[in-house]
Amino acid sequence: MTSPDALVRVATARGVTTLTLDSPHNRNALSTPLMTELLAGLAAAVADDTVRVIVLDHTGPVFCSGADLKETAAAYASGTVPAGMLGDVLAAVWECPKPVLAKVAGPARA
Repeated sequence: MTSPDALVRVATARGVTTLTLDSPHNRNALSTPLMTELLAGLAAAVADDTVRVIVLDHTGPVFCSGADLKETAAAYASGTVPAGMLGDVLAAVWECPKPVLAKVAGPARA
């Protein structure tokens, strides 16, 4: 069950796991918390033998605005770059042993 304050909602039905990016206030920007939840959702779907396909969906008018630039700008002072985690997300999708489909009904940037 997905918590009400989750940035990625997870639903599984009839062999399909849908991972919904749910951070419309920042256009579903890829923040560290969102990417962490997305990676966990992908891993759980891969580990579930009843799941045959994974669908990436979104709330709001924008599928994803790319890296969370506010988080990245704030992190420069500490010398970390949160967007570095983006490679992990892309690898998880690319290397996923199950088909991953994106239901894009709005802009997708970066």
